[in-house]
Amino acid sequence: MAKYGGPDIKVEFDNAAGTLVDMSQYVLEMGDVNIEAVLEDSHTFGDSWAEVLFAKLRKVGDISLRGFYDDTATTGPDVVFNDVGNLGSSGAGSRTLKVTWGSTKTTSVESFIRSYRRTGKAGGLTRYEMVLALTGAVTEV
Repeated sequence: MAKYGGPDIKVEFDNAAGTLVDMSQYVLEMGDVNIEAVLEDSHTFGDSWAEVLFAKLRKVGDISLRGFYDDTATTGPDVVFNDVGNLGSSGAGSRTLKVTWGSTKTTSVESFIRSYRRTGKAGGLTRYEMVLALTGAVTEV
């Protein structure tokens, strides 16, 4: 069984034109890709234990990407990720996040940029953090 580390992960994200761009060199940390079942509380009066029912939906929680701020004109994270609401030049809406885990395993999902933040620190480099709200089915190959 193969083991993979940071050098084996590739992070791609649609730019405003809808073309996947390799953003790996700008990402220092990525939050969990957490696929969840949507559950509904179903306990009633008189029940002494909580109960839930499966709502027949699955979802993926928000994912955050963090790294060093870079405002390179066409490829830096400030240009690609700083489009809260995903309006872009075309107003296209959702953007694809594609992660390659090691050799061939990929996870792809549509997303909306929920937030983009720049943080400066005395004695340190400026950083960014982007939070994605994922929508629709996750495709794993």
